Amino acid sequence: MKKIKKRTVIELVILVVLIVWASWYLFMGRKITGVDDNVAVGDEGTHSLVVYFSREGVIPDGIDAASSASPNSNQYEAESDTEAAAKMIAQLTGADLFQIRTDRYYRSAFWGTAATAWIEEALNLRPGLAAKPESLDKYDVIYIGYPVWWFNAPMAVGTFLESYDLTGKTVVPFCTSTDNGIDVSMDYIREVSGSATVLDGYRAHNSGLEDVSAWLERIGMLEQTDEQQDTETGLTKSEADIADTDPEVSELPNVTEGTEAYRDFVIDNVYHSADAGDIHYNVYIPESYDGSKPYALYFTLPGYEGLYFQGVAANIESEEFGFEAQKYNDEMIIVAPQLNDWGETSADQTIALVEYFLQQYHIDTSKVYGNGYSGGGETMSIVMGKRPDLFTAYLHVSSQWDGEYEPVVDNRLPVYFAIGRNDEYYGSAKTQRAYDTLYDLYERQGLSKEEIDSLLVLDIKEHDYFTGRNAPNEHGGGGLFAYDEEIMGWLFSK
Repeated sequence: MKKIKKRTVIELVILVVLIVWASWYLFMGRKITGVDDNVAVGDEGTHSLVVYFSREGVIPDGIDAASSASPNSNQYEAESDTEAAAKMIAQLTGADLFQIRTDRYYRSAFWGTAATAWIEEALNLRPGLAAKPESLDKYDVIYIGYPVWWFNAPMAVGTFLESYDLTGKTVVPFCTSTDNGIDVSMDYIREVSGSATVLDGYRAHNSGLEDVSAWLERIGMLEQTDEQQDTETGLTKSEADIADTDPEVSELPNVTEGTEAYRDFVIDNVYHSADAGDIHYNVYIPESYDGSKPYALYFTLPGYEGLYFQGVAANIESEEFGFEAQKYNDEMIIVAPQLNDWGETSADQTIALVEYFLQQYHIDTSKVYGNGYSGGGETMSIVMGKRPDLFTAYLHVSSQWDGEYEPVVDNRLPVYFAIGRNDEYYGSAKTQRAYDTLYDLYERQGLSKEEIDSLLVLDIKEHDYFTGRNAPNEHGGGGLFAYDEEIMGWLFSK
């Protein structure tokens, strides 16, 4: 018994020592010195300030590293993305500039910085700052920039903003991230901005001066140089003229067109939505399209391997839905978005992109189709639950249903469910349940079996469907449905 107690005491001592050491390591980095509260002065008489939290580099001898932003991905080779974006905003607006620095350096090891940032975020801590301006009274607009850490703004941003009374001021957030939109941090920014007016934010990734300028114009922070904007449409007169005469509207500032192609798709276009943020997409527009007649529209959402952080055009490089669809209608525009997740944010971005194409291209609204594969099916089911009125029919492939059901039924939206019986990721029970739920709702509305069967199809494939097509498994084999004329033919016959 005594030996057990002695071992327990030793273990507790070791645990305490480890906790003390970890706390020291994570939160007692080398103090930052030689920092003052001066701002870099912009244009004379400016009432705007750009504030950013970003990387400073590695301290000599490799002792510690300062807080780190997203990896550098633009032409400012010596700077982090956040610093580059901040300097572009200051250059375009003439604003003053200030960098937030914590009072201690974060550790140079990635896991050390990541662990500290995670604890700070989880406990809603406010790290100390090395310096900050005595007052922000002279500024009406505060641009606040930061990298996305743990799906949020770094807690040092909160330390800075909560240090001032921001009543009557406008806070304009911008972030840098390779795989997250700014929406993940907006609730926090609104919280720490007090009674300030907080505008919708902007994610700067691979963004150049023209991209940042277009964003600033859209939110009214940069004056149009040649003409006044229309207050209702947000377009200048010449842009409105383009929109009326050229459905492709490539000159409009709210779209940055891709410059490369893959199998006739123009890749990595970016729609800069004022409400939904930056939306990356690949698009196929038939050579015959000139806007003189309405074309069909098809949206295809990818599985995990096709999301944007997997690489530009990873969706159309790994899935064939967008290419096989061309065989069913040679007068159809095909859009393959690359989103960041499978939730509400990506669903809202998909809706915004569909609305954009319906507004700016000559589309036959009776021929608007959608499909989602795997995680893309999760997202697209949310889309269908929110805006089934935008679509003519929907193909749900090897996935689960995450959206609402009632709006789909109320709009009589045809839905085709296709999945392997032993799908390794989802199984088929969830798909069966979604089909049964919709079927039951239609029955309650008094529809006959024949009427329901014209709206709903449940297609659960047996294992030999996949093995007979040399597919190693049923979930990955869901990509084969793109080649199935019965399935794809159903979608485009509606």
